[in-house]
Parts: sequence; C-alpha cells; structure tokens
Amino acid sequence: MSKSITSLILLLIVSGAVSPVFAVEGVLQGMPDPTIIESDDGQFYIFATGQGLPIYRSADLVHWTMIDRIFDKPVPDWAKQAIPQTEGIWAPHIVKLNGKYYAYYSVSSFGSQRSVTGVAVNKTLDPASPDYKWTDLGLVVESFPDRDDFNAIDIAVYQDEDGRAYAVWGSHWGGIKFAEINPDTGKFIAKAQRYPTVATRLTGSRAIEGAFLIRRGEYYYLFVSFDSCCNGAESTYKVMVGRSQKPEGPYVDFEDKPMTQGGGTLVLANNDNWRGPGHNSVLQSKMGNFMVHHTYDTCHLDKHRILQIRPMYWTQDGWPVVGQPLSPANPPRPYAGRFTAEQLVGSWRMSVDYGQERIVDLIPGGRIANHRRASWSVANNQMMLTWPGDGESTSIDRCIIEPCGTSVIGRNQNGAVIRGIKICN
Repeated sequence: MSKSITSLILLLIVSGAVSPVFAVEGVLQGMPDPTIIESDDGQFYIFATGQGLPIYRSADLVHWTMIDRIFDKPVPDWAKQAIPQTEGIWAPHIVKLNGKYYAYYSVSSFGSQRSVTGVAVNKTLDPASPDYKWTDLGLVVESFPDRDDFNAIDIAVYQDEDGRAYAVWGSHWGGIKFAEINPDTGKFIAKAQRYPTVATRLTGSRAIEGAFLIRRGEYYYLFVSFDSCCNGAESTYKVMVGRSQKPEGPYVDFEDKPMTQGGGTLVLANNDNWRGPGHNSVLQSKMGNFMVHHTYDTCHLDKHRILQIRPMYWTQDGWPVVGQPLSPANPPRPYAGRFTAEQLVGSWRMSVDYGQERIVDLIPGGRIANHRRASWSVANNQMMLTWPGDGESTSIDRCIIEPCGTSVIGRNQNGAVIRGIKICN
C-alpha cells in the first residue's frame, strides 16, 4: 500500500495525489464522489474517486489527511481486464457490515455502459492497526450494452436495524436499481436479469446517478443526483431526495410524485460560487447529520471537483435541508443558546430553490421592510416568514437558524428550499 501522506484543508484538492488522466473531464482529479464513515476509533474517513482508491482521515470534519490507498495500482487487475480503457477507480462507497468494513468501487470509462463494481474488505480503517489489510473480493455486479438496462456504477449500501442490507446503484440508462446484500459477504443475495428500479428520469438525457440510502425514523430516504456532473462552471448537478416507508420503495417526493416517474425534491443546487454540487453521501454521527459531496469552485476551477461537507437539518415534516459548508472558519458547532429577534434584525439575501436572490430587510417588531402585510418571528432557533398574498393565500417560510446565526435554511409550504444569508445588522 502507498503510505504517502498529503495534508489538505477542506475544499482544497490533494496536490499531486493523482495523475492528470482524462484531462478534459478531470474525472480523476480533485476529491470527487466522496463517501464518508465514522469508525470505531472516533475518526472520520472519506474514500473518493482516484487511482488506487484514496483514503482520507479527519478528527473534526474540517482538516483532512490522505493516509493510504486501498490498491497499490491504479485499478485491480481483474477490473482492468474487464475495462481495459480505464485509468482509475470511481465512486467508492464505505459501509460497515456485521463488524467489517466493505469498500465498494466502480470501474468504467466516461460515457460507457460497460462497467463493473467490486468490493474490498478490512477489519479496521486504522492503518496503524495490526489487523489492517484490504482484501479484494472482486466482482459484485457488472453491466453490458445491449443486455442490461442499468450502468453498474455508483453503488451505495445500507444495513438496516434488523441486520438486512440493501444496495442501490446506477447512472443514466434505466436509472437507480435495488438489490438485497448478504451482510456476511458484501455481495448480492441473488443475481437477477432484471433488477427493480427505485428512481429514474423519463425525459431529456435521463441523467440520474449517485444514489445514497439512509433511514431516519419511519422513513427511508433515497438521495440521487440529477443532470450534468463534470462540466466545470457549466455543471448543473444537483441533489434530489425522495422517501418511503420501505427500503425497496416506492420513493416519492414532497408532492408525492414517484421517483420512478422522475420525481425528486431538491436538496442542493448551484449557489454562490459553487457549481455542480452532487454525488453525495450522508453521515449520521454523534456530531450530527452531514451531507458530504463534491462541487466546483468557480474561483478555482483548476482544482476540479473538490470536497464539501454541509450540516444536514430536518424540517418539522421530515424533509432534509443542508446549511453552509464547513470550513476552518465555520467548523461543526453546537448551539450556544436560543436566538432572539434582536439578533436576527438586519438585511438578508434570500432565495427559493437556490434561484435568484432578493434582499429581505427584517426590522424590529416582526415587520419586513416594504412589505406592509408580511411578518417574521423567531422561536426555538427557527425563523418563520409569513407572506400574505391575494385573497386568502399565504406563503410561509419555515427556516432553521444555523448555530452561526448568520444563515438560515428551510422550506416553504410547497417544499421549496428557502435559503437566507445575513449581510448586515
């Protein structure tokens, strides 16, 4: 295994960590397709697309160090034989099943449906442990043009409270597929000629991929990425979600539209200088919930797809929203207390579904400047903005105030994302 150590700060790439393969697309550069896990030692580990499958470690979710690669060559021999044109490993997923760590990985080439997914296993994620050794278990699933209705990349595995485990995977073509995993082997319980579809796009480029499955309370949540992932400043990637009371679905969005019919509720899209945020994983930890994804920084496009981690919050009706990205200046933090109305008075940049921003001036007395009938209030670290319309129609924005006190995130009664950034007091 390679033991080269490269320090990095969140949002920066690993300099020289991978060779400039696929220079046009930058497929293997940066820190794309990140998957995260909290290990038994209390450390956080991220696995990302790259040659040999790089591994990063952090104690605080902000400062990351590259500690190893699973493989000592760009691609395992069996996968290189299956996909000769490949130069690296894509879209890993790390999960703990029955006490062992399974690292799934995809091998393909850009735009191709001929793909393979494999898996490696380890007893521990700590390279200093005497038990640390990655064993490649080989093929999990593969796809062929003119035979399969899916692309065998972007797998994610979830183990439920009852011990059963499930996989979701796929990119474009027939969408996101579903199968049950044997948690003792990390592989499918049964192979099939046709796997059930849990999400798809019915129009346009049918661009859907990067699925991730979690459970919260009575619901399973299926996250996916829509649209274009790898076009720099022109990327339109965005994170969508649906939920179901069964792991196999049906998954529906906020408006109850099935994800098998193109449904999906927006979680994150282009904003500020970030383009193409997507291919997410979700960390459910003692520190809270976080969404981990890649994005382009339009101020530093040469760094390609970089790592971003955002706190994840939940609305009162159980839909996820994500806050401002973590950084050294914005580390994970608990609430210091409850915010008061006086602390929130000032001008805010507000948007709906990450669209065009407008300035909203919150003034004392629960009033909104230049909106005679509109009002705002705060309670239990949540802000509510009420916008009376014509007749009896009223729009209500319910937002969670982040611990920093200068950003809010939430949804309105139609499920649209409401985002606010305070610009002055």
